[in-house]
Amino acid sequence: MRYVAPFFGNEDPENSYYLQVFKRSLALAEAEFGVVELEPINVPMLQGRQFRSLENDQIDVMWSMTSRERENRARAIRIPLTMGLIGYRVLVIKESDKSKFAALSTSEQLKKETALLGHDWPDIEIMKANGFLVEAVSWHDSMYSLLGGKQFDYFPRGILEIGQELSFFNQGGHFILEDKWLLKYPAAMYFFVHKDNEKLAQRLEAGLTKMLESGELRSMLLTHPSHHQGLQILNLQSRTMVNLDNPLLPDQTPTLIPNYWLSLDDLLQNTY
Repeated sequence: MRYVAPFFGNEDPENSYYLQVFKRSLALAEAEFGVVELEPINVPMLQGRQFRSLENDQIDVMWSMTSRERENRARAIRIPLTMGLIGYRVLVIKESDKSKFAALSTSEQLKKETALLGHDWPDIEIMKANGFLVEAVSWHDSMYSLLGGKQFDYFPRGILEIGQELSFFNQGGHFILEDKWLLKYPAAMYFFVHKDNEKLAQRLEAGLTKMLESGELRSMLLTHPSHHQGLQILNLQSRTMVNLDNPLLPDQTPTLIPNYWLSLDDLLQNTY
């Protein structure tokens, strides 16, 4: 079973939360579906290329945030891997811009600042649809260095990834976590397989369902070292939440199944 190995600096791919969930879901479905041999592809790929590789039968599975367009291209396993937390965003800014951001008192003022995003991320359309000023670039590893220039004012990052990223990319101390705003929009991170790969879809759904029902998925999500590292520095209870609409969210998203999602209150109870 082919997948693109997670790539984050010198970090061991085996430490990836998504890879760990993937392997655990396969193991839990093994009795019903049999043993599979995993084949990591050690070539970094942007999300767009991964979807093309999935469509062309060059990989068997990937994980990404969903959208209407993506669910038209591939089969989504509709059990949200981050239980909705992928839709919570905080802002990384230049340390020199701290006073500028501290002076922003309304979300309308924030929308006039320029956000930095990846060119194939659904976040671009979501933020633009909500009136934010956005500029896109092509490769993640260079984005923090680009933030240091004058073209961009802030870099919206997921609350689960920010701790690890700041530790890795902020060696010079040029960037800080803005401490007021929390952007939130409904979103889901899924495993995706080829539209015709029904057996793999069933296997992943069976394993993930067992993880969800036992509480294992929630536990892995909140205790994963990089997630825990980020959640401890966010000061979520004192932030101003800006709720955004997500026009890309498919109608089939299981938003009405309570145990699929974590709320901010759930998160605060588990973090502090």
